[in-house]
Amino acid sequence: MHIYSTGSCNGQKREGLARVLIERDSGKTGLTFHYYDTTSKRCLMQGLIDGVLQLDASYHVVLVTSSRLALEKAEEGEGPNRDLIYELYRVLMAKGCTVGGRFSLS
Repeated sequence: MHIYSTGSCNGQKREGLARVLIERDSGKTGLTFHYYDTTSKRCLMQGLIDGVLQLDASYHVVLVTSSRLALEKAEEGEGPNRDLIYELYRVLMAKGCTVGGRFSLS
């Protein structure tokens, strides 16, 4: 199963959205999530989290993003948006999902 996420944001209003596509053998589901007081990268990350929350079972998940994520820095307790990276890991573990593939795309 693949979860794709892209984020966009109006920098002046700090309102944004994530477009998420969940692709599994049974088909594709497109979702849009709206966020406030945010940035484009935070929208992207929150989209991954909200996409995982839609899952009804444990899956091996390939997360695909439109932007590079600072995963290595987050593992060292540094870098931007590490709160959302930690939340994504927490949600994946709570759902019993494993992660592979192109998670840290550049």
